[in-house]
Formats: sequence, structure tokens, C-alpha cells
Amino acid sequence: MFDQPTSGKHKPTVLVIAPSAANRTQICECLYQLPDIRTIATGDGKQALTIIQETWPSMVLLDDTLQGMDGISLTRTIRSWEQSRDEADFSPWTPIVLLSAVNDEDILARGILAGADDFLYKPVSEVVLLAKVRAMLRIATRQQEICAVHRQLKEIAILDSLTGIPNRRHFDDTLAAEWKRCIRTESPLSIVISDVDFFKQFNDIYGHQAGDVCLKAVASSLSESLFRVEDTVARYGGEEFVAILPGTDANGAYAVAERMRLSARDLCIPHQQGIGGRISCSFGVASTRPSIDKAPQQLLRTADAGLYAAKRAGRNRVALNQ
Repeated sequence: MFDQPTSGKHKPTVLVIAPSAANRTQICECLYQLPDIRTIATGDGKQALTIIQETWPSMVLLDDTLQGMDGISLTRTIRSWEQSRDEADFSPWTPIVLLSAVNDEDILARGILAGADDFLYKPVSEVVLLAKVRAMLRIATRQQEICAVHRQLKEIAILDSLTGIPNRRHFDDTLAAEWKRCIRTESPLSIVISDVDFFKQFNDIYGHQAGDVCLKAVASSLSESLFRVEDTVARYGGEEFVAILPGTDANGAYAVAERMRLSARDLCIPHQQGIGGRISCSFGVASTRPSIDKAPQQLLRTADAGLYAAKRAGRNRVALNQ
């Protein structure tokens, strides 16, 4: 393997895969004229796959006459890996240009069908090679920018703008998905719904800006009370929050709710009309084993009834509604 020395670790990387050392050297020397890229070269197909997995180059120049693995098969493998690396519902894409000494339309067609983006016939013109590399990297850069924007837009779509935790839309989607998954795995599913006690009075006394700061702090404390990655807490609306606990039974959900209650209480946010002179939350807990003859809205209504029971009992407490 040959790796062009570079001080810019974040430069676009072009991987040259060619069995002939002379061809690799010639191509790399040509690419040196592009100071904003890093070049890696190898003549071994298996080593090329390792390099791709470890570095994921910005572009691949691939000779179709590799020993042990032809360029078209390697192209298919790269495209398959890209699909498995699908991020945020937006597949990554690496430009692949095949290098061939044979001007054969059938080979060209098979290469394109396998996932190659372009062909260059050997011997490759230096001017054409540099132009192709510049064009492909320009397209790849724009695709990466689009991918980044796509991820940002998706995050915006599922996050509550005030608290930064998932919003009601994300909660609804997650509950539906977890309900189906728990049916398949025959696992329990629990809901914890909470409400900031006397929040209207808090806003009346301290103002809505202070109320926003309070909600952000409470949301953060509730999120930090969840220790499993599969658990989700979302802003349900106003001063209400809701947590989805897949694979958790009633006792486990009650313990989580109690941890959340203490976490919110430990914020020690002053509230003249609150319980003990500070902010607190009330919690309703419900648990079930999902089945096709039930609906997730039933579980949510049961948890909501538990929340009202906690409030009627004096607030700052957890009520499990069976």
C-alpha cells in the first residue's frame, strides 16, 4: 500500500486500486498536482476492502483487472456496504471510476450496473484524469453537504425547539414502533407521563421566560434519569412530559418514575406556591404486554389517569395505574 504524505487529515481521500505498481505510481504522481487531496494506493483487492472500511475514501479509482477479485465485483461490494452504512435515511455515496484497457461496451454496461459512476480507458490522459477527479470530488462534496443538511432537518423535525428533547411527533412514532416490536418479542411496555406541579402559578409569579428555563431544566433532569438507550422521554405538550420504557414491567417503570421525580425535585428551583417552596413533578405510570387486540392509546390513557390520581393525592408523587 502507498499512502501519500499529507498534513491535512481531513482532506478528501482518493483510493487508487491497480495491480500494476507502475500504473499506481503514474496515477499517484498525476494526482499530486491536486494539493487538496490525499492519495492512498494499493494493488490488492482484499487490502482495498480493508482500507475502505477503515478510512472510507472520498473517491475510488479502480482497475478492472485485479488479481483474485475483479473490479466489478469489488464495486458491488462497496455499494452493498454503503447501503448498510445508511445514516439518517440518507445513503452515503462514494464516486467509483473504473480503469480499463479494453474498450468494450459490455464491460462498461456491467460496470455501470454494478455501481460504477464512470469509465476511463488506459492509457489515461493526465488532463482527463485530473478533470474527472475534480468533477467527482465536487459532486461528492455537495452530496455530503446535502446529507448533513438532511440530518439536521430530521433532528429539527423530531426535537422540541424549547427543551431539546424529542417532541410529540417523535413520541407518537416511537410509541407505535415500540408497540409493534413488543408484540413481536412478547415483551412488556410501560409509559410514564409527568406534569410540573403548579406550573401556571410559576409562570404567573416569575414570568414566562423563567418558565421556559424551568421546563428546560426539568426536561434535562428527566432525560438524565433514563439509563437505557432504548428508553425515550419526550415533551408531550406544555408542561407535560412522557417516557416510553420498552421491555420494562410495572415495578421497573415505577422505579424509573420515582428516580425522575427525585431528579426534578433535586433541581431545587424556587416556587413560592410549590410543594415545600420548590418545583416538583407528579407522575402517572402504566404498563401492559402489547397485543394485536390492544392499542397504544389505551396504555397512554391509563398512564394519564395515574397522573391525575397522583395530583389528587397531593402532587409530587408517583401513581401506578393498573
